[in-house]
Amino acid sequence: MSLVAMASVFSYPKIEGKPAYQTRILCADAKVEAHGRGGLVLSHCIPYSEYSGSIDTLVILGGESAFAEPRPEVLRWIRRRAPHVQRLVGVCVGVFLLAPTGLLDDKVVTTHWHHAPKLAALYPHLKVDRDRVFIKDGNVYTTAGVTAGIDLALEIVEEDLGGNAAATIAHTLVLYLRRPSMETQYSRLLAQQADVRGTPLRDLPAWVKANLTEKLDVSALANSVSMTPRTFARQFEVHFRTTPARWIQSLRIEAACSLLATKEQPLKIIAGLTGFKDEQSLRRAFIQQLKLTPKEYRDRFGSLRMPDTE
Repeated sequence: MSLVAMASVFSYPKIEGKPAYQTRILCADAKVEAHGRGGLVLSHCIPYSEYSGSIDTLVILGGESAFAEPRPEVLRWIRRRAPHVQRLVGVCVGVFLLAPTGLLDDKVVTTHWHHAPKLAALYPHLKVDRDRVFIKDGNVYTTAGVTAGIDLALEIVEEDLGGNAAATIAHTLVLYLRRPSMETQYSRLLAQQADVRGTPLRDLPAWVKANLTEKLDVSALANSVSMTPRTFARQFEVHFRTTPARWIQSLRIEAACSLLATKEQPLKIIAGLTGFKDEQSLRRAFIQQLKLTPKEYRDRFGSLRMPDTE
């Protein structure tokens, strides 16, 4: 699935009417078909040992076989090819095939959060970040799971062809938001919904997300879940392990980050849309929690703009 997701992104851009990218599927076995989950079959695969063409971006993917003992001849082939590629990419558990080559030593890498502890234990020379959607360290790129491959593919397109090209593809693929590399794999809201499932606070995260522009003091929060303020305060401390004010601020910052990354609205407007009193309040909150100003965040992660539509 990761292969299909990334290949879909690379299939769209064109230069002077011709495809900007040529994709070749190389397989580890002498077969012309690759089998994925759910009965997916990819044909016209090329055994890696028979491929002699140049490679600009070498993308390593892996399914369950990624956890097996790597074949020495495959590792040798990757090591031999790596110095001649512009980008070396490990998608999800594909990083387990790259790690034994030594090419990732001392690099900051990521993988699916479920497998990150295993990766760190097996390869202590790697700097494993289990939270990030994707990471670029030099010419080495690593990603989390399937949809993160789309985010990384768009990042590569933006590097090669510019933000407008990446934005057009994202728009065509009906992506709600392209995530920047610093985005966490497990969103704060999703994690909180899981934490309070089955408790009286189960509907609180979604309610707050839908009412960020309202006055969200303890009384309002307590009323939303039909509790007294005193009972709410006790329950909130048990389940969220922070103060209501700081929690609300975190959700407002998360919403502001999404707008900064995908919209060109003035900071004053974004502050109003996300419940901050004014632009200065937004700025103070960003510096406090992200160590960045909203402008710095936008400059770093806001280069992807939605294309104009008629």
